[in-house]
Amino acid sequence: MGTFKLVLEDDFGYDFTLIAIHGAIESYYLAYLLNHHLKLRLKRSKNDLTISNDIISAKFPIYEYHNEQQYTTYHLFNNHTKITKERDSNLSSLFESETSTERRFFLEDLPRVDYLLKISEEGSGFMETKTLKALNQISQIVTAYTVDINQLKRKENLIFE
Repeated sequence: MGTFKLVLEDDFGYDFTLIAIHGAIESYYLAYLLNHHLKLRLKRSKNDLTISNDIISAKFPIYEYHNEQQYTTYHLFNNHTKITKERDSNLSSLFESETSTERRFFLEDLPRVDYLLKISEEGSGFMETKTLKALNQISQIVTAYTVDINQLKRKENLIFE
């Protein structure tokens, strides 16, 4: 009798482009700039992205736009957020504050990136080089570049919708 080997692969097929954006501006202003320069219609989503680690959950605001003519979906979101943590009241502290603030990252592999732009497409209508050139010409953006998704450790965070 023969033996069978079952191989399970967790390859989801990451068929989207991820662009890292550096710039010290507010997310709503960046969405406005992208709408103006890239002719998008990014709008704030009612539901934030939530990542839960151990006891703490962090929420990241997200802006999205579905281009029905080009079959393309754009998601703009912060790579970092600040969360407030309650300290254990049993522990004595030098300071009287019972709360502390921590910084959490959406993708911990990219701690210096301020924003991420995820572009999912069903066709081949997305022009990556033209988009990167337009992003880098915006004076409020320091730099923008494409991220290699295969090099990320926590890429499953990018699968949402």
